[in-house]
Amino acid sequence: MKKQHKQLLLTIIIIAILFYADPVFAGPGGTVAKGLFKTWWGKLLMTLIAIIFLPVIIYMKTIEYFAVKKTKKQLAQIGIKNKDFSWLNLEKNVYNIFTRVYVAWNNEDMKEVKDYVNHWYWQNQQQVHLDKWKEENLKNVSNLESISKIKPLYLEISEEENYEGSKIAFSITANIEDYLVNRDTREVVYGKKGYNDEEKIWIMEYTEGKWLLDDIREGEFSLAFAKLLNVVPDFNSKGVLNRN
Repeated sequence: MKKQHKQLLLTIIIIAILFYADPVFAGPGGTVAKGLFKTWWGKLLMTLIAIIFLPVIIYMKTIEYFAVKKTKKQLAQIGIKNKDFSWLNLEKNVYNIFTRVYVAWNNEDMKEVKDYVNHWYWQNQQQVHLDKWKEENLKNVSNLESISKIKPLYLEISEEENYEGSKIAFSITANIEDYLVNRDTREVVYGKKGYNDEEKIWIMEYTEGKWLLDDIREGEFSLAFAKLLNVVPDFNSKGVLNRN
């Protein structure tokens, strides 16, 4: 087991070094697809890493598989009481919000999704990123082609009435492109044109009967979320909180 942990740590360090070799600038959450892994050499490098660390990758995927399975089971129980937590409704909501946010980012106007993100996220992304890039004469390009996977990794279920304030971390794999261009020359300044499959961690918060985007993390954090113990109060078979 210690050997596995050392392998995992080494993998994370290597990937982190490579992952942050290029600047991080655009896209929802303030990041752009890293240019290194979009090149031919970058893809070859990722293939070699996958082959060398295959046992570790299998270990990571196994942990994630059981985390998702357990989380869906707990959501099914909660969904008995509140349909907003049932998987079919959750998946539909996350798909809708993910799609809308990418459109708003490409239009450089987070007001378009003010009903789908919380106030902190809306203010942070508009002022810290989009407005700043406009001042620098940069145009943000964030296009979404398709969403292939939506998986719940981690739950924090509130004991408040109707589960107000609960949070869920989702792993979302989508075919996207993110980059910044100069508005006058149309030259790509950061990132690279072209679609790639990328994993993002989207954290959603249940507020006043709606799911709102609270934060976005990069995909390499998926294992960290999957290894967390879900915070779920004690519910009976009908999804009602048992109180002592």
